[in-house]
Amino acid sequence: MNEFNVTFEPAKIEVLDREKFEEQINSIAQANSNRLVTIDSMADDKKTRAELRKLSKSLNDEKIRIKKEYNQPLTEFEVWFKKAVEVLEKAISQIDYGIKEVEAEQKEERKKVVHELLIELTADTEVDSRIFESFVDDWAKASNFNDVKPKKQVIDSITYVIDGEKQKIAEYKANKDTISNFCFGNNVSDTPYIRMLDSGKSVSEVMSAISEDVLFEKQRQEAEEKRKEAEKQRQAELEKQQQEFETRKLEESFNALPSHVGEENAKSLSQPEVVEHFKEEFDKKAAQSQVEISGTTVNEEPEKLPEKKYMAVIEICFSSIEEKNQWKQVMIDNGFGDFKATEFKEIKHD
Repeated sequence: MNEFNVTFEPAKIEVLDREKFEEQINSIAQANSNRLVTIDSMADDKKTRAELRKLSKSLNDEKIRIKKEYNQPLTEFEVWFKKAVEVLEKAISQIDYGIKEVEAEQKEERKKVVHELLIELTADTEVDSRIFESFVDDWAKASNFNDVKPKKQVIDSITYVIDGEKQKIAEYKANKDTISNFCFGNNVSDTPYIRMLDSGKSVSEVMSAISEDVLFEKQRQEAEEKRKEAEKQRQAELEKQQQEFETRKLEESFNALPSHVGEENAKSLSQPEVVEHFKEEFDKKAAQSQVEISGTTVNEEPEKLPEKKYMAVIEICFSSIEEKNQWKQVMIDNGFGDFKATEFKEIKHD
């Protein structure tokens, strides 16, 4: 069926007194085109504007009415035609749906071929074929296939993209090795800088960041070492001053017995070995003042000899100042008060 026979008579629209109508419109327009609006004429001007708008609307409404009547046969024809061909549109829609289903199945077959091709071309490489999923729909177009066989152009396109990804991986590994080696040489962890590379930073940006961090850490360590050294020196000076103070205090205490150390303290130390030793010496000196004659001991006036003084250097260790003071009191109480310490020092234990 190729024919659609329709007969119609074009309607004629005739405006009666056309020239008179145009003259009236022109006259009204000219009468108001040069109207000067002032404050005094404002009320009259608004009234004139309203009347002209009312006239324009009434003329336009009449035009719409005439057009509607003129188009009435066409409107009726369009309603009839749409209903008449509706069954034809349904048939077309049904066939279109079937074609699209078949085309979708064919495209799925082509996509399957593309996936298989991607897996084949990425085998034995570090490239993951799944990263190209966004390209599959375009590669699977019918224009890229002869039936279900891919054309050379699509194979070349896939190969080009895969080669580009392989190059990116090689560059990434090289950049990662560069960063890791640089970090190893500077004794820092490469983990945060590899993350920077993974986030999209260039290798030059990452290396610059490492250099800045290494310099900062070096300066921080130097400052910390200087601070520790200064603290060490200050502590050593404080210890030296403290030692000098304690030594001076012990020397003064040794050479001047405190008044609170009395006879009772001295007696309480009669048992230590060092005190017993000195008491034995005292007894020997007393015995020498006696003379033995024929087994009988008699007291004689000792021979007056020139007074001589002897110096003995001894070394005595005390565990506390109190013990030193007690020993000194014992010496004084037993007649050995004429002595003076010439050296007093702390004994360091290993």
